[in-house]
Amino acid sequence: MGGGALVNLGFCFIRLAKVKNLSIKADFSLAKPLIVSNILLSALGGLMWYLQFFFYAWGHASIPAQYDYMSWMLHMSFYVLCGGLVGLVLKEWKNAGIRPVSVLSLGCVVIIIAANIVGLGMAS
Repeated sequence: MGGGALVNLGFCFIRLAKVKNLSIKADFSLAKPLIVSNILLSALGGLMWYLQFFFYAWGHASIPAQYDYMSWMLHMSFYVLCGGLVGLVLKEWKNAGIRPVSVLSLGCVVIIIAANIVGLGMAS
């Protein structure tokens, strides 16, 4: 966990050094409500990231021992599926064109079908 934080922090400082129109001082000169909302949203993102492991462990405990290897696949698939669907709902793909959105939609459908196949395999 600390390694990822160090890499991200290092990358941020490299970007601050290379891109002249970026600065921490300029960020903190923004309106106070904007700064507070950014801090709260980043805290929410961190909390959600932490909780994914909590819920992963909770779900993992419900999977029989012979299917342990499937829990990580289901976890990561759900992660990608939710990210794709949220991106579509929030219209993040609005200007991407039809082909990338089609590929994303097809990928979401494939994930749903694969998860159902895994579920059927675990049920029998």
